[in-house]
Amino acid sequence: MTVTDAASRTAGGPATGRPATLASPALLRRARLAALAVGGFLLPWCVLLSAILPATARAQNWSLAWAGLDGAEALAALATAVLLARADTRAILTAVAGGTLLLADAWFDVCTSAPGLDHALAAAEAVFAELPLAGAAFWLAVTLTRSTR
Repeated sequence: MTVTDAASRTAGGPATGRPATLASPALLRRARLAALAVGGFLLPWCVLLSAILPATARAQNWSLAWAGLDGAEALAALATAVLLARADTRAILTAVAGGTLLLADAWFDVCTSAPGLDHALAAAEAVFAELPLAGAAFWLAVTLTRSTR
């Protein structure tokens, strides 16, 4: 579906100007309850983890984890470019995924970097590269979403 196709889809026909509804009210209610339950569980879980987890840990496959994260960011950016070239509204999804991955990358870079120069470099990369790119990806997704209405 292209951006223009999505813009022309409406629930009540072209005359109403309302966007098409993709889910029933019952499904949306169940999804809202599930999201509330997950969020309600995870907040106290985060507090518990911060109290019981060790401050440091040794990890296997460290380089694979980081290469995989950066590879996922690259795939999201490339998929977004391809979908934009095709005027496909699914570029919204890949842009949001890419922005989310960039935020996670910045967070873990800063939180796992060694003190001193490594930490300063991680913070600089987050501030000057990853966070602005994530912001641009989210801006793109919002802009594309508005253009499909």
